[in-house]
Amino acid sequence: MKGRFRSIVKELIIGFGFLNGLWYAIGTSPESEILGFVNRYLSFMPTTLQKIVLAIPIILTIGTIITIISIYRRGRILGSIAILLAFIAGAIVVKNWQATLVLLLASMILGLVSFRDKNKGHKR
Repeated sequence: MKGRFRSIVKELIIGFGFLNGLWYAIGTSPESEILGFVNRYLSFMPTTLQKIVLAIPIILTIGTIITIISIYRRGRILGSIAILLAFIAGAIVVKNWQATLVLLLASMILGLVSFRDKNKGHKR
């Protein structure tokens, strides 16, 4: 259980917070790059596939909103702050890598504290 818990925390901190901050620092979005590539060939696709491709940004936005809500529900304010610190760490990695390491370490520690099992020690 501990391994799975730590894996979830790392995925949220690194995957959602840090990488989104890194994409922000670089000035691009993988989603827009992929959709830009697909949109060039959109006119050659069948109509049904065109509708699916046009719905992808909406689906991804809904997925992001659900992720943010689940982060808050699982980690409350501390969990949200941990993700925000990871985002800031990713956003400043190009300018100050030392501060990035400190912020990323702080967000990992805060994430481990805030996302810990709320029912620890209780039998179900």
